[in-house]
Amino acid sequence: MGKYRDILIKCIHVISVILFAWIIFLVIFCADIMEYACKIKFIVSNIVICIFLIGAVFLYRVIVKRRQIAFPDLNYGKIVKVCTVIFFAVQVYVCFNIFFITGWDSGEYVLPAAQALAESGNIEAAKGFLDIYPYDFKTIKGFLDMYPNNLLIVNIYSVILKLNGKMGILTGDYQWMSIVVCNCAISSFSCRLIYVIASKKLEEKYAFAGYVIALALIGMSPWMVICYSDSLALFLPIFMVYVYMNEKIPYILKYSVIFVGGYLGYCVKPQVLIVIIAIIISECLKRIGQADRKMWKRDAVVVCISGAAVILAASYLNSLYKREGFDPDSDQKIGMTHYFMMGMNPDRLGMWSGEDVNLSASCKNQEERSKKNIEVSKERLKNYGVIGYFKLLSKKMLTNYNDGTFAWGVEGNFYAMIPDDINTGVSGRLKQIYYNDAPYSWLFYLVEQCIWMGVILFIGVRTVFAAAAGSRERDYEYLAIILSLIGLTLFELLFEARARYLYIYTPVYVIAAVYGIRDLDYRLRKKDKNMY
Repeated sequence: MGKYRDILIKCIHVISVILFAWIIFLVIFCADIMEYACKIKFIVSNIVICIFLIGAVFLYRVIVKRRQIAFPDLNYGKIVKVCTVIFFAVQVYVCFNIFFITGWDSGEYVLPAAQALAESGNIEAAKGFLDIYPYDFKTIKGFLDMYPNNLLIVNIYSVILKLNGKMGILTGDYQWMSIVVCNCAISSFSCRLIYVIASKKLEEKYAFAGYVIALALIGMSPWMVICYSDSLALFLPIFMVYVYMNEKIPYILKYSVIFVGGYLGYCVKPQVLIVIIAIIISECLKRIGQADRKMWKRDAVVVCISGAAVILAASYLNSLYKREGFDPDSDQKIGMTHYFMMGMNPDRLGMWSGEDVNLSASCKNQEERSKKNIEVSKERLKNYGVIGYFKLLSKKMLTNYNDGTFAWGVEGNFYAMIPDDINTGVSGRLKQIYYNDAPYSWLFYLVEQCIWMGVILFIGVRTVFAAAAGSRERDYEYLAIILSLIGLTLFELLFEARARYLYIYTPVYVIAAVYGIRDLDYRLRKKDKNMY
């Protein structure tokens, strides 16, 4: 049985090599010549960025060979703790200066519903809090019936707004900044988790390198300003990985937290479920050939406890939503067949399509909707053909992966309401950097793209080393990480393509990249030693 396990693990590593080779090839050689949704023209091409990154690695090797520099013997743990507090304050300050309310799902539906709950405890009192969004109860409820995963977000935000209202800290146009402060805390916490996880599995110097990368890619990302699931769920995948890797947590408690947390995470952002599936697959592979009755008994206890907790949580949430006036209509829910159909939309190249939404919304119930979605999907697949569909997938891959800002500023009415600059003298300058099409936004886009390209390349390096190790590679925690990234990539290829859907997994991407940094550093050092 151990032989079959080794074969399956080898297959996973080979798939990861193929997938990231495809990604790296597309972003380096095809990004400028192919047309795809949400395409951004960076001031420097990806080829130049890669040459720069390779040059930086070569320079590092030369410096290390000549022993002109070495990692200092520092207490990285304390540095990270101090930096986490300081950086949280910096994040809040930056967000306060660039704060705005966005449109689309967040500003048009979620925040008005959350505000209504905070003020009156019932969705029927919902009002458009912006003059440009004077929506009524029926409109907001109709949206939540179609996308019920937003219901938990609405409740979480309503609690934050209610607490802020009682404390009276942020008022007027800036009352929704209280949610942004929570987003900043989540971002800082996620960056710190990267260091904690990496320091347990790898050396502290590599963990600290990952923390620095996370601060640049995640910590300074303006997505913290957006009050929506992407910022709220950022910590969930990496937290699940942390719980899975933490050997100090008792077995039953660990997996109960993973499964129950996975369910609640799914209620906020369905993609969170991917990391739970990855952990389950990793654990199943670990247990192939094992017949430990005690282990199976513990698993049975975990299933019973987790199942009961999930049922109780689901029942409580459903009753809560009904008391608040939501009472979701299941027949109006948009299902996976809709997203599969929309992922093949030829005009939008797999992106969100209002035409496809209207088509699904016109169906009377889920059965009719699924039947229509499958019918249209089959027709589109037939029209594409094998080669045409592969080209579409390649374009969707570029939409998802060729943007280190994760499609910042390109969704709907992104800057729906921008308050007047606060009197700090800094607000205007920061907006010139972070607001897209602003005078210095090119700098922000370039920096984030360089860091993101580095992350992708280092993951590619790691996949090659892991595949080359074969049966010697028995790191099941890493296996869960790479399975998460494979699952997310395939999910975004098959369904709706959006770069921001990758954002909640950026901490997991960084962890995988740290593995690549470690492997490359080991290989270069070993090669240098063999030369003498």
